[in-house]
Formats: sequence, C-alpha cells, structure tokens
Amino acid sequence: MPCSHHFPSPSSLLFSMVINSPMDVGEILLGSFFQVLFDKLTSLGLDYAQREGISTSLLNKWKGMLEIINVVLDDAEDKQLSGNHLVKLWLDDVRDLAYDVEDLLDEFEIKVAQAKLEAESSTSKSWLKRKFSFFCRPCSLMSENKLREINGRFEEIVTKKALLSLRENVEDRSHYTNKRLPTTSLPELRFLGREEEEAQVLKLLINDDHNSNASLSIVPIIGTGGVGKTALAQRVYNDVRVSSYFERRAWVCVSDIFDVFNITKTILRSVTGLPYEDKDLNELQVKLKDNLSGKKFLVVLDDVWNEKYEEWTFLLKPFEVGAKGSKIIITTRNLPVVSITGASPYPLKELSIDNCTSLLAYHALGARNFEKHPNLETIGKKIAEKCRGLPLVAKILGGLLRNKENPQQWEAILNNKIWDAMMGKNDEVLPALKLSYVHLPSYLKRCFVYCAVFPKDYEIERDELAILWIAEGFLDGWKAKENVLRLARNYFDELVSRSFFQQSKVHTSKFLMHDLLNDLAKSIAGATCFPSRESQEVDDENDASFEEKARYASFMSSRYVTSRCLKAYHGMKVLRSLIILRVSGGLRQFSISNKVLHDLLTKLKYLRVFSLCHCSIVEVPKCVGDLKHLRYLNFSYTHIEKLPESIGALCKLQALILRGCQKLSLLPPGITKLVSLQFLDIRDTKSLKEMPLNICILKSLTILSKFVVGLEKSSQLKELKNLPHLQGELFISELQKVEKVRDAVDANLLGKQGLSNLFLCWNENFGKLRNDEHEAWVLHSLQPHTNIENLTISYYGGGIFPSWLGNPSYSKIVSLCLQGCPNVTSLPSLGQLPLLRELSLQGLHAISMISFEFCQTERPFPSLTTLKFEEMLAWKDWSHYAKGPKKEGPFACLQHLVVRSCPLLVGTLPCQLNHLIKLEIHSCPHLNNSCSVVCLPSLNELYLEDCNKEILKALVNLTSLTILKIGNLTELVCFDDGFMSCLVKLKELHLRQCDKLTYLWQDGKETQNLTCLQRVVIESCSCFTSFVAGDRETELPCNLERMELRNCPRLEKFPSKMHTLRYLGIDNCPKIMGQTVPRGDLNNNNSISQLEYLGISHCYSLTFFPFTKGRHIVLKMLHIDGCKRVESLEEITIKSLESLSIGSCENLGSLPQCIQTLSNLTHLKIWNCPTLEIEDFPPLPITLSWLTLWNCPKIKSLPNQWHHLKSLQTLRIGGCHNIKCFPEGSLPPNLLWLIIGECKNLEQPMREWGLNLLTSLEELSIDGRSMGGEGEKMWFPSEDEDAWSLLFPPSLTDLQIFHMRNVKRLSRGLRNHLSSLHYLWMGDCPKLRDLLEDGLPPSLQELHIVGCDILKDRCSKLTGYYWPLIQEIPSINIDSVQIK
Repeated sequence: MPCSHHFPSPSSLLFSMVINSPMDVGEILLGSFFQVLFDKLTSLGLDYAQREGISTSLLNKWKGMLEIINVVLDDAEDKQLSGNHLVKLWLDDVRDLAYDVEDLLDEFEIKVAQAKLEAESSTSKSWLKRKFSFFCRPCSLMSENKLREINGRFEEIVTKKALLSLRENVEDRSHYTNKRLPTTSLPELRFLGREEEEAQVLKLLINDDHNSNASLSIVPIIGTGGVGKTALAQRVYNDVRVSSYFERRAWVCVSDIFDVFNITKTILRSVTGLPYEDKDLNELQVKLKDNLSGKKFLVVLDDVWNEKYEEWTFLLKPFEVGAKGSKIIITTRNLPVVSITGASPYPLKELSIDNCTSLLAYHALGARNFEKHPNLETIGKKIAEKCRGLPLVAKILGGLLRNKENPQQWEAILNNKIWDAMMGKNDEVLPALKLSYVHLPSYLKRCFVYCAVFPKDYEIERDELAILWIAEGFLDGWKAKENVLRLARNYFDELVSRSFFQQSKVHTSKFLMHDLLNDLAKSIAGATCFPSRESQEVDDENDASFEEKARYASFMSSRYVTSRCLKAYHGMKVLRSLIILRVSGGLRQFSISNKVLHDLLTKLKYLRVFSLCHCSIVEVPKCVGDLKHLRYLNFSYTHIEKLPESIGALCKLQALILRGCQKLSLLPPGITKLVSLQFLDIRDTKSLKEMPLNICILKSLTILSKFVVGLEKSSQLKELKNLPHLQGELFISELQKVEKVRDAVDANLLGKQGLSNLFLCWNENFGKLRNDEHEAWVLHSLQPHTNIENLTISYYGGGIFPSWLGNPSYSKIVSLCLQGCPNVTSLPSLGQLPLLRELSLQGLHAISMISFEFCQTERPFPSLTTLKFEEMLAWKDWSHYAKGPKKEGPFACLQHLVVRSCPLLVGTLPCQLNHLIKLEIHSCPHLNNSCSVVCLPSLNELYLEDCNKEILKALVNLTSLTILKIGNLTELVCFDDGFMSCLVKLKELHLRQCDKLTYLWQDGKETQNLTCLQRVVIESCSCFTSFVAGDRETELPCNLERMELRNCPRLEKFPSKMHTLRYLGIDNCPKIMGQTVPRGDLNNNNSISQLEYLGISHCYSLTFFPFTKGRHIVLKMLHIDGCKRVESLEEITIKSLESLSIGSCENLGSLPQCIQTLSNLTHLKIWNCPTLEIEDFPPLPITLSWLTLWNCPKIKSLPNQWHHLKSLQTLRIGGCHNIKCFPEGSLPPNLLWLIIGECKNLEQPMREWGLNLLTSLEELSIDGRSMGGEGEKMWFPSEDEDAWSLLFPPSLTDLQIFHMRNVKRLSRGLRNHLSSLHYLWMGDCPKLRDLLEDGLPPSLQELHIVGCDILKDRCSKLTGYYWPLIQEIPSINIDSVQIK
C-alpha cells in the first residue's frame, strides 16, 4: 500500500496525476510529472525535443514554479472549502493548467507512438526520410506558441498566489474543521426508529461476557456522516441502566484532531469533577489510572478519525486497570479507525422512510405525524425520501420548514436540490460531510470527486469504477511498481470502509453513493463535471462555463438520444469522460442514430473515456478511431456485430468493454495493435466464435474475460502462454478444437495466479469426432492455480475428472459447477474443499452412485450452503447420506437443495438438514419411496413437481415453512391432516396440475392451524371440486387475503365464509354459478365483505353477480371477461367501485343505469361486446380518468355531457361502427391520450372536433376512416399553410395516423407547430410519397412507416431521397424492421 502522507493534495490534479514513488513532494513533481515528458522526448532523441522548443532551462523554470504552488495547496484547499471565492478561482486555474499540460503531454506521446509504428513498418532508409518530414511539419504538436502560453499561465498563477496569503506546508487544519460545534453527552430531544439498535448496544455494554478475561472492551459504532451515531451513543450513555452499571462515565468529543493530552485531561475532569491545569501528560495519565483502578467505567470517544495505532495505544494506557466489564464506545465513519482498536464494528444503517417522516414532522410541526396537517403529509413523505435515511438531514429540513404550514413552501423545498435547500440558510451538513472529504488520503480524493459524473442512485460494480479510474490516469504513477487493478480495487474498498459507498440492497455486486455525498462530490468538482439527463436544461450562462471547464460528463436517457439532447456537449472541447447511461432501473435499451453519434464524437478530440451501454446501435462509427486520447471504450449490451478496423489506431486504449454484445461475431485483426490494452471484457458474447490471430501480442492484458479456441489458422490455446498477467475471469470455449495436449500445457493456467473465475467449456454437440481420452488429458493439463475461487467445467467429453479437481489445496474455491459431462462415471472428492459454498452437478448422465469418495473426510462440505443435482439420468442412490443421525452430517450448513430430473433416484434425502431453508424437488418420481423421514425445522420454501405424493409423508416438522408450491404431484387427492397440522407459519400455497386433487382438506378443521396463510393459488387441477370433502361447510383460514382459481373445470363450490378475502380471481371455472358465490353483505354470515378486487373470466355458467348487491361491500376493482351468459349488469350498485372492466361478454345487452352514481369510479373499460346496444349513453361520473369503448358495434352514442369529465385523461374509442358524431359540447378538456379508430360511420369532420383546444393532449392516434372524410384527401391535414396548428394542439408528443388510402403528401408546418413531437407513426397509406418540405421536428425520437410502399423506398438508408432528412432520428422502423 502506498504511503498516503507523501501524496500531494488532489485539489491540484496537476500533481496527483503524476505520482510514481513515495518521496518528497517536490521531488515527486520534478521526478515524475516532467520525468515522463523527458522519457518521451529522449525516445526520439534530444534533437527532437529541442526542435519542439523544450529546453532544459524552461523545464527547470517550471519545476521551480511547481514547487512554489505545491507547498500552499493544503491551505488553499481548506480556504476553498471554507468559502474563499478568490482562492477557489486560483485553484480552478491551477487545475485547468494541470489538465491542459497533461493533454499536451498526451498528444506528444501519441505522436511519438505513431512515429514508432511507422518506423517499425518501414526500412531504415525510408524511416530516415519519414523522420525528417515528421520533424519538419509546420503545425508541430508542441509549438512554441503553446509552450509560451503554458509558461505565461504558470507565471500568472505564481503571481496571484502571492496575493492570497496562503500558508506553506500546512499540517494543522483545525482552523477549518473546528467550525463544527463539539458534541455533548446530552441526548437528542427526539429519538426515533433506533429502538432495536439501542437495545443491541445496551446489551453490548451491560451484559458481561463470562467467556472473556478482558477487563476492557471497545464498542465501535460506525456509519456515514449524519446517520445518528452520536445520537445513539448519547441515548445509551444517559440510560438509567448504564449509569447504575458503571461507576465512572466520561464523554469526549474527539473530532478530527486526536490530541492524547486534551482527551486524557477531559476524561480525568469528567471522572473526578475537578479541573486540571497540568501540562504534563505523564502526570495526567497517572492520575487517570489511579482514579479508574478497580472501577467499572464507560468512556465515549465521539467522532474519532485517528488511524494511527501508536497514538491509540498511547491513549489506552490508563484504562487497562479498570474492573472487568469496562467499556469504551467510539463513533466513527471509517473502518480503518475500527481496525486499530481490534474490535468488531457495530454498523449503523439508515433510518426507515417512516421514521424519517416522523422526525421531519417533529422538527417542522412539533408533532409525531401529519394527522393535524393532512395537506402536508404527501409532500412530507416525499421530502423524507430525499433524506435517504439520514436523521441529520431530516432534522435540518424540518428546521427549514419550522412552523411553515403553507404547502407551497414545502413544495419549494421538495423541488429544490436538497443540497441547495440546506446550504441556503445554514451550514450544518456542509462541515459534517466535508470533514469526511478533508480526511481522505490525497490519493482517494480525486477518485471520490470523479464519482460526481454519475447521477444519484446510480449503481456501479467495483471493477467498473476501478477501471475508469485507471483510464483517467488517477493511478498512473504506480504502473511500474504494482498491479494497478488490484491497487484501484483497494482504493474502492477503502472508500467503502470510509462510508463513501454503500452496497446496493438489490444488486449485491453493485454499490452506490448517498445523495448528499453525490452532492458533495459535485460541489467540489464544480464546472469540471457535467452530469445531465434528457429532461434537464442548461442555461446559456452555464453553457459557457461548462464548455470551457467540463472534463467529465454524463448523460442519462430513458429511450432516445437526439442531437438536441447532446447540443450542450458539442461545445465541451476539452472533455475527457463522456458516459451515456440509460435511466436507473430501466430495462429497455435506448436509441441514438449513427449520424448523431458520429457528429458528437468528431467534436470531442480529447476524450479518454467513452461509454455507451444498453444502446440499440448496430455499428460503431469509424471516427472512433480518431479519438487518439481514448483509454476506455465501452459498448456493453449493444447490438453491434463488429468493430471498425480503425479502432486499431487507438494506441492509448487500455480498456475495451464489450460485455453482453450478443451479436458481436468478430473482433478486428487490428485489435492486436492496441499495445496499451489491459482490459478486454467480452463476457456474454455468444456469437463470438473466434479470436483475432496473435492476440498474445497484447502482453499487457490483465483482463481477458473470454478466449475462443481456434484451429491452426486462428488463435490457438497456447497463445495464453504469453499473457502471464491475466486475472479475474477467464472463459475458455471451443476446447474440443485443441489438437495438441501440449497447447493446453503451454497455456500455463497453473502459473496465472490472478485468475479467480475460470470457465472451461467444450462444445455441447457430442459428435463422433470427440475423443474422450484426448479431452481428459487436455482437462488434466488445464489445471489452474490454487487461487481459483469459482470454477465451471461444461460439456467435457472425458470419462474421468482430473486428480487436481477436489484436491484440498484448492482451499479458496467457493463455487463449483460441473455440467453436461455425460461420460464421467465418478465424482472427485469435493467434500474436502473447505470454503466451497455452492456446488452444481448437472447433466452427468453416467453417474449412478455417489460414493463415500465424494465426501472423503469425516466432516465434509463444512461451508456448503447451496447444492444442486440436475438431469442426473442414471443416478440411483445417495442412501449413504440418508442413514440414521450422526454427530454431524455431510451437509451441516446446507441452506438450499435442488434435485431436478433424476428419474431413477430412489431412497430418501439426507436425514440431517437442520439448516435447510429452501428445497426444490422436480421430476423425481421414485424419491422418498422408503419409510425414512427427513426433519426440516428451518425450511422456509418447498417446491415439489412431478413427484409421488408419498414424498409428503417423508418431510416432517415443517414448522418454519412459509411457501409451499406443488405441481403435478401424482395421486394427490387431498392433504393429510398430519401434514397440514404442522404448517403453522405457511403464508402461500400454490397447487398446479395435480390431476387427481379433488379437495384440499378432509373436514376443514385443518384450517385452524393455518393462521398465517395469506395466499392460495389453485391452477389446472381438473378434478378439483371443492375445498372440503363432501358437503361440509368450511371457513377459510382467518388471515387469507388472496385467492386465485384458474382452469378448474369441476369446481362448483366456494368456502362458505371468506371474511378476510381481499383479492379473488376466477378464470375458466365453467361450473361456477352465481348461487355458489357468497354475497358481499356484513349482515350475511357467508359474507365476502372485505373483498377489494374481483376478477371473473370464462365462467360460462355465470349469469348474474349476487355479491354486488351488498350495501357494505368495499369492492374497488371488478373485471368480467368472457362470461358468455351474462346479459345484464343492472345488479351492480357498488358505491366503492373504482375500476370496472367488461370484455367479451357476447350476450351483454345493457349497462347499469346507475353508473353515474358510482362516485368513485375512475376506470371504465368495455370491449368486444357485440350485442351491447346503447341508444342514449348515460352520463358518466365526473371522477372518471380512463374510458375505453372498443369493438362494440351496436353502441349508437357516446356518453352525454362528456365535456364535464374534467378528470378524464385517457379516451379510447374503436370499432364502434354506429357512432356518427360526438356529443354536443367539446371533448373532455384535460385529455392526455386520445385514440379514435375504425369508426367508419363517424361523419363529423375532424376539424370540428376541437382537438386544437386540448392543451394537455400528448398522445393522439387517429384512423383515416374515422375523420369524417378528412383522411380521404390528397393532402393531410390540408393544403393550408397553418393546417397543423388549426387541427392539432402543440402539446402533442406522440402522433399516429393510419389508413389514409388517398393521401399523397403531408402539409408544411408540422416541424414548427409540433415542436415537442417524439413519436410519429404512419401506417397503411399506400399513396403517400412526400414528407414535409420543411422537415420533421428536431425533437422526433422514433419514426415508424408501415404499409407505405412508395414512402418506404424514398426513406431507405443512404440511397433514399429523404434519408438526409431522417438520419438523425434515433429509431427508424420501416415495415417493422429497425433501420440504423
């Protein structure tokens, strides 16, 4: 690990980017930064350096100025953080100069590299000629003017420095950090949401550990700034149990200056109650020791930053004499602080949103909640979400809103940037968080600030960020001395240990930053960082600042990236990083046109990092080869099929990331010219079938995630011999192509100590050409180093596994997968692998017995938690492990067991599976045909499919089971009382395709034990008749809330009592009739009065709905589909109904006349009801927000007075052939989405609809047959210049026009009037040939042309007349084919 205190301050990027050895700061700058330049110059000779105007006298002058600047950087950084604007401007100048000097050096190095390549590809004579012309180019890269300009900027910076009164070589930075108020032992007035943590810490303090002889214990509370560490310590410190347990107590606010003298004096004063003015530390420590001797004491050291072990042990000297049970609490943000204490950390997590909401309410309104302020509750919860679990932020925001009851004031805080909101009027959070930054080692500061480029909530993997740091040059100085990727990972881990990153709760391999730390990074980065998204506008004033200063930028897009989106980036001429991201959590790819991408890249000549992941591009612009500074290129999860050959010109490229490019079939031969390439990530590229020849030339490769073995004229396995530095993951495929065993030996996997994940894969096609003996020798020779952690062997054709597999020397293996190896007859001794946690055996068809050798040791598989046996077609027995109880079985830690498709397996499961949590057994018809039982007291989830029902008898003591899913369990008629009686914690019961299942329970008494059951799903059980045998009445379990019944053709009867049911779905149960469904009335003992959702589909016997007549029913959603015998819905009188969907009811003749009285109705959908006849459509409730009328040809009118429906946002009308006009008055005024289609008798012209008055309308879809003749003309909308503005509102973002058979041209004006249009769909317009003369709106993101043959030809790629007009549109689809 480098010595952090030798690094210069990263406020000056000039210095931090060039460190290469832990020496004196001045020497670092002289010996590293410009030494690099010297090295480049001497590579072509001093005469070249002199021709470029670089004299040693000039360099010496620069060195002197660098020393002058360097010695004041720490003080300048402190003053900047304290708000000194002039110092900030000065540091900005230093930073900008650093970047420009590095860019200059970079260009020079690139030029040298190009010259070398030319030299190597020519004869000596031609090289001399080329060298002469190279030296004498008029536009020399390092021109005299450029050097003069840089020299002038150096002199100006040194001159300004003298005017700023900056101190040299500052070590004591307390003048900045002491701005924070010291903490005291008095507790917070309001302490919420930490009851569990408080109890746990109290237990650590006052519960004596009888197994420990230590007289003193340390309790470190660790967490990010503002999370409440101090508040928790204050709480337990003042607890009455603590004060009575400890004889002496003391509280010290340590903060960032770890002064042993002052800390000792403060503790002594607290313990004795007397003042001490001694200046001798020895005397103080002796007095403190005397006062603590034999006493049980508690000391709280709050806010500790010290990481020096010597100072910590020096402080502890007086405390060793206390009584057993004495404790010291420390609170800290940094894991390294905890490490020096030798104690286990107590991590404090963020508060829940509910507790943040209560805390906010208390500080804002003086109340526990918003009961007395219901108008602020929704806004308050949203503000609480922005606190992201930090009590300090909730407290400060609550203070800003103190006694403010106007919702607009709360909205202002909500809509403002949280950082700006808190910094506007106070400075509490700023010092708290900036202190974390100040205490970062200098080598981490630049890494942290770089993260400002990412949007909030962005989740990133460790290696992804580590490689970005490397590409940006943050670790350049250490290249020659140690593994740079390992160092970058260490940097990341250190930032995690200091609470700068948090592990994602969703994706455990990813990390993210708290919002406030993201804001802190952005505030420090200033104008050098430009994170943006498609909805974010940049004003002109900021544009200029970012164009000049921005070095790192990102752009987040949901679906489409247009030229207008990227306009701001075109002017960022010195940009180094551009990362284009999809919206966080988005599943779809976004689109960008090749033209827009090309135009962007040609503007950014200094790019070092370019990332375009999850984008639908199919080709990479050739101009990417012109980005000579590029070090990192990422096209992961795109549709690219190949890379341009021009990529071979990127001599500085270090990382090429193509992960998940499923269509990538070829890597260009020129990739072997990338002499700087260290990271080539081609994971998950299933179409990639060969490697470029001579990839072994790339000797710097550290990451090569995939290697495809080729035959004689392509890359062969032996090429791996010359790549000794490989680490991380390596997937070797097509191993059947290895012709010589010697090639496998030469690959030397045993010598590649850095590999942690190894996949060895043969082709799964086992033809006659496979040689099992040859493959066995190949696998034997591919023995990896013992550092391997994850190993997968797939489709291996040999008959035995090699002896090294299962050898206990592979003590680091945590995951092992053996799949598709059909000839192997025995397994190695895998039980000897001490750390093995996951073992998967799949497709080992020749294994018939798993013998004792599998375990080998007395305590096999000591760490195994997941075990999978799948498709073991010959496996018959594992009875060796199912015999009576032993002291400790072979799977003592097993938590997840899968046995799938083992048709010959007999016997029972291992008897000792006490820790098993999840069990899956599929397609094992003979398993558990013995009388043995398996006790599973910890089992939570049980999945059984295609097995015999006898297996249920063997599984006992399922008292922890919460989920039971059974499918196709042979012979199961109903559950035994004994089996169901132990399922006291069961929450979900799923039954599927149990053909003989007739009922669930014998007499219904079994339900009394199922008090936790919440959901029941019964699907495709053809004999299922009722829930209880015979005619017995039964009551559903008392907490059952959701029941789904699908494809049960014999089901006739429901349980009589379903009081708690809230969701009921019935699909394709044709014998269900109205009489069998309980009523929804509280006065009825058979009530379903709590029901909120009811869905009934394809129940052909159902004619009416008696449950809808209950006065007290709370039903909110009613969905009726495919009930052919239903003729009327007059009985529906449910006042609580919010959504009513009626579809495919062939005999439905009318709607309930009381529909207007359904005062809560928001959604009404009626479709495919051919006999529904409405002469005079009744008015609808004004609460309606969605109305669909589709394929109801006998409806003759639309709802009366619909202009009063001010809440209606979606209106869909189609296939209603008898509608001739709209109701009197205008359309509903607040529509967002309108679809009118296939209303062929609609006579009212579209110009009379009043579409242009719908100022909120965003999406419009109209059919030429439903326009009252407007769609039959030659021009659309008409020949008038202002036709678009007369007919359509400017708010439209999506427009679909189709089935206009005679239209040939679109009118002018769409470009200007519909300037927000994103989506344009034109279909079935066979005569359409002309697009708009004035062009399409620049905002257009997606263009679809379907069934327009003439226009199709005119829009064809490259050759079409309109291609120049549309080529910038991100997504173009013609006849459902995406055109790029």
